[in-house]
Amino acid sequence: MIYGILLESARYGVCEVYGQAIWKRIVQELNFEHESFTTLGRYDETLIEKIAECLAEILHEGGPDLYMQFFGECFVKFFTNYGYDKILHLVFQKMKSPLFHVTDEDDNGAILHYKSKRRGFQRYIVGQLKECSTRFFKEDIFVRIQDDISSNEYTHIIFRVDFNNFMARSMERRLMQGPKLPDVTSTTFFKVFPFGILLDPQMRICHLGHSIKNVFPSDTLLIGRHLEDVFRLIRPDILLEWNRVLSYGRHIVFVIESRIPLRPSQSKNMKKSGSGNPQIRLKGQMKLMEAWNMIVFLCHPVLTTTEEMLSVGLFLHDLNFYDGSSEILIAGMQHARSLQAAIDKQHAWITKLQSSKLELQEWRSKGRRLLYSMMPRHIAQMLQEGVLANSICESHKLLTVLFAYSIDFKDVIQKLDPQQIVESINATVNAFDQCSEHFDVFKVETKADSSYMAVAGIQDRSIQPHRRESTTSQSTTYSLSIADDLANEMKNPLGLNHAEIVCGLALELVKSSKRVINPVTKQPFRVKFGFHSGPAVGGIVGAKNYQYCLFGDTINTASRITTTGEPGRVHISDTSYALLRDSQYFETQHRGKTELKGKGTSETYWLIGPTPAYTSLIDQDQYDIDDEEPSGLSYQQTTKAENNAPRSFADTSPNGHLAPVPRTPVKSNINKRPSLSGSQCPFSGHKIGIEPFGM
Repeated sequence: MIYGILLESARYGVCEVYGQAIWKRIVQELNFEHESFTTLGRYDETLIEKIAECLAEILHEGGPDLYMQFFGECFVKFFTNYGYDKILHLVFQKMKSPLFHVTDEDDNGAILHYKSKRRGFQRYIVGQLKECSTRFFKEDIFVRIQDDISSNEYTHIIFRVDFNNFMARSMERRLMQGPKLPDVTSTTFFKVFPFGILLDPQMRICHLGHSIKNVFPSDTLLIGRHLEDVFRLIRPDILLEWNRVLSYGRHIVFVIESRIPLRPSQSKNMKKSGSGNPQIRLKGQMKLMEAWNMIVFLCHPVLTTTEEMLSVGLFLHDLNFYDGSSEILIAGMQHARSLQAAIDKQHAWITKLQSSKLELQEWRSKGRRLLYSMMPRHIAQMLQEGVLANSICESHKLLTVLFAYSIDFKDVIQKLDPQQIVESINATVNAFDQCSEHFDVFKVETKADSSYMAVAGIQDRSIQPHRRESTTSQSTTYSLSIADDLANEMKNPLGLNHAEIVCGLALELVKSSKRVINPVTKQPFRVKFGFHSGPAVGGIVGAKNYQYCLFGDTINTASRITTTGEPGRVHISDTSYALLRDSQYFETQHRGKTELKGKGTSETYWLIGPTPAYTSLIDQDQYDIDDEEPSGLSYQQTTKAENNAPRSFADTSPNGHLAPVPRTPVKSNINKRPSLSGSQCPFSGHKIGIEPFGM
């Protein structure tokens, strides 16, 4: 895992050099959930390589290695430009930095070893080295990989770094040729280095500086013990042996950490390790003292604040005289609190951001569901993929259009106030919508004259997600899962055509209409039903408030079929009858020739009802509503809604009270996606819903 700040620095570089449009394309190609990264967040370390590969594919200018080097340069620029270099060790405490050490140098450069547990970052390191040289030393360098001695556990790369090293080498030679300084006594030496540790060839402790000695309890035996018995080597990752320490000690910094307890009274505020023991870290270099034939560890405690210094029982006068540790701590005191406050504020923002992400996903889900309720499924999917709304226009070779028209609505408008009119329309529409939810139809519109229009056959078009899968973006995965669910909803195990689907809906609407009461006559609304099958053209109308509309003679003919029907009956055109002639689920009756306004005469039919085959498939899966909760609105839920609704559109008895609602289970959903639990319809697989509408 890597911190998000590495990825954020890559984003910063891409936007700075190649433009925001290129980064947005990368986000789209890799299906990132957001266009930026949380700096303190933890991400898969392979993401930065994927970004480099994607950038190479987009730009066609070099391979991924070139852009990994570019990201290394961006890392240095990003850190220094925004000041992260000053607080790196405070904010990113869990960052596992690689190990660097120089094994050889000459007038023309040096040999640099790079060691890390991460894979594939060697070019990233090259970019960092080049940018650091340019930014901090105003010098161009040339870096090449001289050897790769990586193992299964570590990446170990040997770099040859070429630069003008003549001046530094000359200065070193002049210093070596200077006057010889007098020897100092061991007492003076350990006074200058109060944290020094003297080791013999067996890596046993021979002497400790007074400052480090005072950190441990006075009765703890330290002299003569092996260094690993008292301290744990943190860096470098080598065995504590004489020859290895001498080899590495010339080039790299060592870090050790205490194993045994410190003074209890002095360490009560010290941050404890996993074992429960307080610890102190020492950092410095291993130097060979040839006169003594011993190694001395010239080190200082790793302290970031004065509070941490006091917690391990140290004071300013205990620190080294030569390295400025005391000055650094004093200077940091005035900035520590403000810096910590800034860090705490950032952590609070990150926590709030995570909560906002979850809330955003929830609202996105609601938005998608709302869109799918307003548009046909395939149209909604096209809009989500970025297709311009007004460019969508499609031709349907055959679909079935159903109208329901209330002939009492004019009387309602004349005798009721506006609020009661709206309540009456709302009662009718809600009742019809509850029926439509159980069938694979699309509600096109509800007109001001209380006519209700639904279409079957639009939803048959397939939905194919075009974006490639990603393991990084949860929102994209969720979007694809919705598309998969919608595709499953279109399954038709029984092979019903859209005219048969509309038949099932029409019969439910007839029953539903008998339960919606006209507040003027106190009788059920008189509603005509009719449907016609034929071709039509569909598309989105409007630039701001989108509406999917259908156009064509089929819609006009369906409206004529409805108006020429009779209240409480379903009128069918000859083309719809042709689709129902061989149906085993619905019965029809010939009406004869009917005069259609503007169309002449036409043979029409009545829908009589379902056949025993249809009702048996439904009846055998009816279940006890007291034992199992149905999908959609239950009887209890609907009754509660009706009790809270205005009386003008409820069933009302002569004395003004709500009429009891019979507990009548109805047919399961037609052509809806299968459910995995509960009672199911044998041919649609959908859980049976309970409707409050009876005959």
